Amino acid sequence: MICWPPGLDAERFLAEYWQRKPLYLPAALVPWQCPLSPEELAGLACEPEVESRLVSGDDQSGWTLRHGPFEEPDFTTAAERGWTLLVQDVEKHLPQLADMLEPFAFLPPWRIDDLMASFAAPGGSVGPHVDDYDVFLVQGLGRRRWLLDQRPADIAWQEEAPLRVLRHFSPTETIETDPGDVLYLPPGVAHHGIGDEPSMTLSIGFRAPSAGELLTAAGVLLDQRAPLLRYGDRDIDLSERDGGRIGAAAKDRAARLLQQALPLESRIVDEALGRVVTGNKPWLLSARSVEALDADELVDRLDRGDRLRRAPTARFAWTHSGDDVLIFADGASWRLEAAGEQLARGLCETCPLGRGLFSADGVTADRALDLLTALLEQGSLEWIEDDFRG
Repeated sequence: MICWPPGLDAERFLAEYWQRKPLYLPAALVPWQCPLSPEELAGLACEPEVESRLVSGDDQSGWTLRHGPFEEPDFTTAAERGWTLLVQDVEKHLPQLADMLEPFAFLPPWRIDDLMASFAAPGGSVGPHVDDYDVFLVQGLGRRRWLLDQRPADIAWQEEAPLRVLRHFSPTETIETDPGDVLYLPPGVAHHGIGDEPSMTLSIGFRAPSAGELLTAAGVLLDQRAPLLRYGDRDIDLSERDGGRIGAAAKDRAARLLQQALPLESRIVDEALGRVVTGNKPWLLSARSVEALDADELVDRLDRGDRLRRAPTARFAWTHSGDDVLIFADGASWRLEAAGEQLARGLCETCPLGRGLFSADGVTADRALDLLTALLEQGSLEWIEDDFRG
């Protein structure tokens, strides 16, 4: 749990700080013991299915960016100063680190994107930058100095830099974080973290889909639901033949087509949102083992006491949509009758998952079987190995 200062709690934080202004929470996670060592982080960065980056340099000498996977000599022969290693999704590759997310459970779990770890050698940094999402920065090891500008006047990037570094940065405050401290930053706050000593920061980032992402997902669903809603020009005449120019009449037809599609049906918006926020990275999906089995084999294993769990890299969510319940996993969706809420909650919140999944009121065993089979074949669910059923 977060140790809130006097007069502040999760409810007040959401009302006064969330997506509004930064908040420094000294000793927010006490007692504190960093769950990850620099050596473990470097080991992760050497794995091919792990997203990692190595940043070195500064504004004076320029910036260098390398992408993993790395090799052990990259770290054993690294300079003593001026570099930072960043590794994404550490809680998915090391599931025991998922406990790091529990203090932030007052926020919807589908909003959490990942836990990123960054180790900085003395003087290491990724430069001043602005994020498009909320982040809680948990100081894991050492001390890190954060320079902030809550309202940057200019968010142009250095064109020659291989990463998003601000061209102009005028910090207005400085915060130093010690192990167990938490610094919350809403979107749009310019910040620059500098390690004056070897340090590690654990960053809980939140997923914030853009309007474009939602429209893309909605467009796929719209094409499935209304395939005949297409551009048409029955009123075309010879005057529109003018080389490769798209004329005013064609643009008017396109505008009318979009107006026909809008406003989007609520069922499409529901499904588009769920698919986008549970969408997963291709390399996390491809690293999974998937199992093809028929419904009889699935029932047989569950009857024997075998149990399932969500894959460590899986993203699940559910919602009510009209009279139905939608279940989402890794960017895919399934629609159930309203009574499917019990099954949806079980899939999103329960572990381990056993034969009781079929007791959900109003959901037929066949429908539940179809869903579980699809989730196993997709790799979103997996069997618990060496499951003890004593």
